[in-house]
Amino acid sequence: MTKFIITAESGSDLPKELVERYGVRIIPMHVTMGDETRPDGTFPVEEVFDFYEKTGTLPKTAGSTPDDNAKCFRQIFEEYPDAHIIHIAYSAVTTVSFNAAKIAAEDFENIHLVDSKNVTIGQTAIIKATAEYIEHHPDASPEDVIAFVENIRERTRFIFLPNTLLYLKAGGRVSNLAFHGAALLNIHPTIVIEDGYLVSGKKYRGNFDRCIKKMIADFFNIYNIDPETVMVCGSPGVTDENKDLVYSLLSQHNANTDQWFDTGAVISSHGGPGAIGLLGIERE
Repeated sequence: MTKFIITAESGSDLPKELVERYGVRIIPMHVTMGDETRPDGTFPVEEVFDFYEKTGTLPKTAGSTPDDNAKCFRQIFEEYPDAHIIHIAYSAVTTVSFNAAKIAAEDFENIHLVDSKNVTIGQTAIIKATAEYIEHHPDASPEDVIAFVENIRERTRFIFLPNTLLYLKAGGRVSNLAFHGAALLNIHPTIVIEDGYLVSGKKYRGNFDRCIKKMIADFFNIYNIDPETVMVCGSPGVTDENKDLVYSLLSQHNANTDQWFDTGAVISSHGGPGAIGLLGIERE
C-alpha cells in the first residue's frame, strides 16, 4: 500500500482540525505590509485590514517559493522515505506557487503535482475529498489519485460576496467608476472561480442580507450541487446575524452545515472584511 501525503499552500485556509485529521503538510505563502514580509497564517488576518486603514495601501500577497516547497518536501521524505507526495496547488493562474513547487520537485522523486484551479475553501474541499478518496482506496496508484483530483476540481463551484468593494478597487479588480456606481446604486457584485481565475459574477442590488439570499438561491438554481459537500466561509467582520442567515438559507436546500471556515490573509486582502464565500461540489 502506497503511503500518500498531501501538501498544499497556506492559501487553502485548511483548518487545523483537517490538517491534523488527514496529515496534510502546509507550505506558507507570504504577505508584505510595508517593509515587512511575513508567512501567511502566522498573524491575525485583522492586521491586513488595519494596515489598509492606516496606509490606504493593500498588503501585497505572494506565493510560496521553491525553497518553501523544497523544505517541506525534504522533511516529508526524511520522515517517510518511501512516501508519495500529492501536491494539490493553489490556482496556478493566480500565483507563482505552482511553478515554485514544480521547480522544487525537480530535486526529488515521487512528487505528483496537480493544480486545484481553486483558492481558499475551494482548495480545502478538494483536499478533503482527496484525503477521503485515499482512505477509501488503499490500493490506489498516484495516477488514480491525480485523476480523482482532476475530476473533482472541474465540479467544484466557489463564489464569494464582498461586503465592501474598497479592497477590490484598491487591488485594481474594480474600476473607480464601477466602484462609485455600485456604491450609488447599492450593488454588490460577486466573484466566482472559473478555470482557476477570479472573475466577476452576478451583481445583486439591495442591502447585504438581501444579496446573500439572492446569491444562495442562484447558487443552487444554477449548479447541481450535492448538499453534503457545501461549505461556507468568511473573512473577519462577518456578523453572527449574517452567519445565522446563511445557515438558515442553506438548510432550505438540505445543506445542513454548521461549520464556518475562516479565510486567511491571502484571500481576505482582496475580499475585505465581512466577505462571505459559498462552496459546493456538483454531482456527476
